[in-house]
Amino acid sequence: MLEKKTYLLSQATMFLSNSLFGMIIIWWLQTQTGKSSLVGLTNAIFSITAALSIFYGPIIDKHSFKRTSQTSLLVQTILLFLLAAVMFWLSHDIVLTILISAVLSICDEFFSPADRAILKENVPSKKDLNSLISKLSMIDQVVNIAGTALSGVLLSLLIAG
Repeated sequence: MLEKKTYLLSQATMFLSNSLFGMIIIWWLQTQTGKSSLVGLTNAIFSITAALSIFYGPIIDKHSFKRTSQTSLLVQTILLFLLAAVMFWLSHDIVLTILISAVLSICDEFFSPADRAILKENVPSKKDLNSLISKLSMIDQVVNIAGTALSGVLLSLLIAG
């Protein structure tokens, strides 16, 4: 079945990578354009994709949770490589960077509920499920705090440098 420590470690890694992804996009947009309004617009897009997640549920429920999570991860992986190419090697296209980032954010909104549904199907005891979800929430919050702190340190070093 599910190895709890391995699962929790993979989730912590995912939460950290999401924090770093958001920080890198914001940092890159700020350094490329110098426009705080564009950074604000991008943050608003990320917030809108999260707010619209209430509409993703019926779509997720109509399909296999496993297939939804796997497809989401595959699309995210492909888009992350494309995003890196656009940002650093190809066109440095701001609009394309924001568009790819928005789709990545939507993919994450599909992955998380599908992943939780898989947990619900595979963890036999309600007590174990509640404990696991509690641990996931704690890891998510700790990683968010650590990611925010790391972002601040990195930005401070970049500004000082």
